[in-house]
Order: sequence, then C-alpha cells, then structure tokens
Amino acid sequence: MKATAGVLVVLALARGVIAVANVLVLVVIAAVLAIGFEPAVRFLQGRGFRRGWAVASIFLAGTLVVAGFVAVVLPIIVREIADLVREAPGFFRRAQHESDLVRRLPHEVDLSNRLRSLGTQLPATALALVRSVTALVFNSITVAILTIYFMVAMPSLRRGIARMLDRDDREDFESILETSTQRVGGYVLGNIAVSIVAGVVSFIALLVIGIPYAAALAFWVALTDLVPTIGAILGMLAAGLVAAFVGPVELVATLAFFLVYQQIENYVIAPRVMRKAIDMSPAAVIVAVLIGGTLAGVVGALLALPVAAIAKVAVTERYLRDRIDAVDAAEG
Repeated sequence: MKATAGVLVVLALARGVIAVANVLVLVVIAAVLAIGFEPAVRFLQGRGFRRGWAVASIFLAGTLVVAGFVAVVLPIIVREIADLVREAPGFFRRAQHESDLVRRLPHEVDLSNRLRSLGTQLPATALALVRSVTALVFNSITVAILTIYFMVAMPSLRRGIARMLDRDDREDFESILETSTQRVGGYVLGNIAVSIVAGVVSFIALLVIGIPYAAALAFWVALTDLVPTIGAILGMLAAGLVAAFVGPVELVATLAFFLVYQQIENYVIAPRVMRKAIDMSPAAVIVAVLIGGTLAGVVGALLALPVAAIAKVAVTERYLRDRIDAVDAAEG
C-alpha cells in the first residue's frame, strides 16, 4: 500500500508539473535573468546604491532603452513591412520574368487553389495570431515582474536555501551560487552585446548591398542572434529571402556577408565576449543548444547554455572538486 501510494503521488506530481509547465518555464527564465543581472546589481551597490534602488535603476534603464528603440525603430519596421507586403506581388512578377522555375511555380503547386484555401482559413489564422501576441505580451510582463522580485529578494532567497542545508554543505552551496552568478551574468550581458553588434553590422551591410527593409531585417537578425548557434542562420534566411526578390547579385552578396560574419562572430566576437562566461567546450555548447531546442523550442535553446553552465558548476564543485584537486596535486 505504501509503494502504491508513493507511485500515485509521483504520478500526480508529474501530471501537475506538466499542467503548469508554461508557468515553470517563465519562472526559470526569470530566475536565470535575475542571476544574470546580479553582477550589475552588485556593481551599483558598490557605488552606494541600496539594493532596491539598484534593481530599480537597472529596470528603468532597460525600460528606457526598449522604449527608445521601439519609438525610433518600430515606425520604420511597420512602414517597411507594409511596403514589403504591398510590393511582394511586384517582386514575384519580376522573379517570374527572370526565372523559369518561379514562372512554373503557380502551376506546380496549384497556387490558386492554395490561395483560396488560405483565404477561408484567414479568420482563424488572424484569431490565432492575436492570441499568440496576447500570450507573448502577458508572458513578457510576467517574466519582468518575476525577474524584479527575484533580483530584490536574491539575498533572502540565498539565506533561506542556505538554512535548509547542513553546515558542511553551505560552503559548497555558496561556492556554486557565486560561480554560477558570475557565469550566467557574463552570458546574459555578453549575449545581449553580441546581438547588438550583429544587428548594427547587418544594418550597415544590408544598406551597402542595397537590400530594402534593412531596419526590419537588422532587427530580426539581432533578435534571432540571441539564440546561440542557430540564431544567425535564422537571420540569414530572412535576409536572403528578401534579397532573392532584388536580384541574384544581391542574393549572393547577402549570403556571403552572413556566412563571413557568422564565422567572425563565432571565432572572434563571441569568444572574446564570453571567454570566461560559461567555460564550456564548443561541442558541449552545440549539444546543449540542440537538447534545449528539442525539449522546449526557442526558449529551450535560449536557456540551454546558462542551465548547462549552472549544472556544470554544481557537479564540479559538489562531486568533482576533490578529485580534480587530488589529480592536480599528484601531477604537481
């Protein structure tokens, strides 16, 4: 009876976890962001700010940056996207005139019937889009509120967890938390910096090449570049799609730029920014991103590296540190 009851309790807990999986993901995102911004909070505290004011200053600075960016860039993005939708038929007709493959495309895929089918599905698609945007806004607000709470309450949370541990385990816990804070903080701030660089460089390159809607595409590149490893590919695909309607020369130039920049980012920019952030090999980074993306999509890919870094620190400090020290001493 005890074993049966235990199995039932475990199954009930597993079902509950699955039911609130979305909420747990938001909590994990907020916790990772709070740990990531902890070095910045400590920096302001060292300059005389109280913790509450330090958190408020960081949140206010982030809000002002986002609001300024939206105020400046959003009208451009909306206008360029509207222009893209309006001029898409002209781009398609030009591509039909220049390419036999594109000219045969409507007959090959029965384009007219597919368009009529899409027209009947338009109301449901619009409703689903509204729901998705609403969920995105709600989740973003929830993550922001939870992040602020975790940032303010970090010392008390740290003390509360330490009280539940044995005296011998508290030292390991403090070491794990301190190292994890440094690495996740470096990862969060470094990833943001790398994405900003990618957006700015892409905007300049697209303007030079002569690709329309450069601001919208650069914004998409910066956004997708937050996703490690595969983000640059997503940005390249969007820019390449628009460049394909401009001309073959522009398409080749766009693809060549992104391929070259991706190598520069992977081997020059990112290593310099994140050299000491997560302390993981390239193979481990790729495997972690693939596993995170498979389990939880884009969110999983975003959280894969900080979660893997924290797990590595915990395993090393808790179980491997004594062995590593003994090996180093023996080799010495």
